[in-house]
Amino acid sequence: MSAVETASSTRVARHTPKRRYRPDLHGIRGLAILGVVLFHLFGNGQVSGGIDIFLTVSGFLFTAMLLREAAENDGKINFLAYFGRLFRRIFAPAAVVVIVTAIAGMLILPYTQHTQMLREAVASLLYYENFELINSQLSYDAAGPETSVFQHFWSLSVQGQFYLVIPVVILALVWIARKRNQPAVFWVGTVLVIVLIASMAWAIIYGAQLQDEAYLATTTRLWQLAFGGLLALVIDHLRLAGGLRFVLGWLGLFMVVSTGFIFDGGQQFPGPLALWPLLGLAFVLCAAPQDGDPGRASVTRLLNNRVFNWIGDYSYALYLWHWPLLIFYLAIRDRDAIGIRGGLVILAVAVVLSLLLNHLVERPIQSWGRTTTELRANTVPLALGLVVMVVFSNVVSSHLLTTQQAADEQQETGYAFDSEQYPGALTTVADGPEAPEVENYEPYGEELAGVQQEYKTQDCEQDGENAPNSYEVTLCEDPDAPENPSAIVVLAPDSHAGHWEQTFRTLGREHNWEVILAIKSGCNFSGVPNEPGNNYCHMWNDNFMEYLEIEDVDLVVAPGTQMYSRPAEEGFADGAQQRWEQIEATDTPLLLIRGLIRPGGTNGTADCLASGNPPAECGGMAGDAYESNPIEQVDLADMTHTLDMNPYVCPGVDEGRDTACSAVVGNVAVWYDNSHITPQYATTLAPIMENHLQELYPELFDS
Repeated sequence: MSAVETASSTRVARHTPKRRYRPDLHGIRGLAILGVVLFHLFGNGQVSGGIDIFLTVSGFLFTAMLLREAAENDGKINFLAYFGRLFRRIFAPAAVVVIVTAIAGMLILPYTQHTQMLREAVASLLYYENFELINSQLSYDAAGPETSVFQHFWSLSVQGQFYLVIPVVILALVWIARKRNQPAVFWVGTVLVIVLIASMAWAIIYGAQLQDEAYLATTTRLWQLAFGGLLALVIDHLRLAGGLRFVLGWLGLFMVVSTGFIFDGGQQFPGPLALWPLLGLAFVLCAAPQDGDPGRASVTRLLNNRVFNWIGDYSYALYLWHWPLLIFYLAIRDRDAIGIRGGLVILAVAVVLSLLLNHLVERPIQSWGRTTTELRANTVPLALGLVVMVVFSNVVSSHLLTTQQAADEQQETGYAFDSEQYPGALTTVADGPEAPEVENYEPYGEELAGVQQEYKTQDCEQDGENAPNSYEVTLCEDPDAPENPSAIVVLAPDSHAGHWEQTFRTLGREHNWEVILAIKSGCNFSGVPNEPGNNYCHMWNDNFMEYLEIEDVDLVVAPGTQMYSRPAEEGFADGAQQRWEQIEATDTPLLLIRGLIRPGGTNGTADCLASGNPPAECGGMAGDAYESNPIEQVDLADMTHTLDMNPYVCPGVDEGRDTACSAVVGNVAVWYDNSHITPQYATTLAPIMENHLQELYPELFDS
């Protein structure tokens, strides 16, 4: 290499982060993960901020490591060594936990959860679990028996995606720096600043619209990784007085530890408030001296001690194990909370499994990597990791394909079944048929778990909550609509109107009606404008009223009330009565169906039945909420009527609050989750609904 080339390389490598082991970083990372675990076990759904620190530490370490390697080695990164290290240190332990968890889940969880669990197992192994949670509409929730056992892999997926992209980015920026004969730190720092600003801005925008998705998205988390990278670039150049370092260290530790007690991270992160724990991390790292004794009472010395180093050593394994253990405990005990004793048991088991994983998997792999040749140390784990990915993914995909084919066959056959064998709601009326003995109720097992309303397959449901541009009224057209319908019936505005779809579609085919659904998920008829997180629902309401003014609709069917089981209460949204009056003002008849009693328990109905519980234990109780109907206290217009279908969903409900509602009536499963009736049961309700409609709206049957 010529003197000119040497000078150029030196200039490119100028100010790159120093190579040094930081025990304080190891300690704070362990503390952060311990905080995550403790808050998951004892925090009642609060977020500790530990994941935000975990991501930032990853940005710190990998930016420094890769920039240093590329800048000092003529713009080159040893990709084989890089990915070999990743597979040895990160992938191997995670793969063991994913496979063991998947097997345990097949044995412990209701089979109705197996399909989604296996889908997420593959997503976790391939590092796209955060996208799977978003696509499956599974928000980041506090632990419950129905919560995903792989939910905690969302953050590891964000990290994995970062690990895949960051070396390419660093290489490109170092190449630019070499071409321009400038320090690579300048280009890397510039890009990190841009990423930080853009990602944080997007986190604010996205979080205001869809917080559940924003929490999990890679794009909203990039700024935290960039923050760590920027910290790595500047920290070696800071020269702080001893007294200032002392104060910053303890202040930073306080900020890190206090995050979960001060902020509602699940609703506020990864927005700008997440800077609180990140600045705390920065203060802690800035408190470490460049050389020499950190000081007896300093935070640096505290984080350097054996306890924090031990926690740091086992923190990754502890993070991997604690969450599935928590979900399995809740599923086995059929609870939605663990209590102090349960939390301590889970923590103890997680520590034991972490020790085993560390000593049987992590350390042997690392030790082997140091004793064998560099080529073998990198190629063997990389090859084995790829084999595990391919084999496991193919095995699971084969199972999922079989399950999907069965679901497709069910979709093709629709909701038709033998009404003599499966009379459903008809058994609840006077002189109705008795249900014969059958091998299984309908729908059963995986079929029940996979039930969805027909309109859900038409991609016509408006997004819920405050989703962007979700104020337009989208219509789910009737696939069997007659050319000249005698009446147009519209079901609106939410899924509790939508679950009557098959009842009215059945009647529509018989009486030449066109049945249309106008559904916005989670949106009631409400007259309250600018309600936080619900303004688009109010706008949707306004647009629906305009739709009724334009179109000639013969009947609107809507939920009159909402029934809740925990706590037991019934009511309707603020401003609902004004909306009902607006519908009446368009000269449109309105049917308000009283909210249906909801199943109790912590699991969904399908999971409850799949766990071997008798139907009587999976349908809940009538309870106090049913004893008085709040809608009876409202003066309704002449064209508005109410209807209570609960006696046909929970036979005997009129006998009192202690009435047990069976999850299976007339050999047909009533609910498929905790609040929606199955399309099959809705179909059996059609003759009963017809009798009530003939009394309330005889004009529908005039033609």
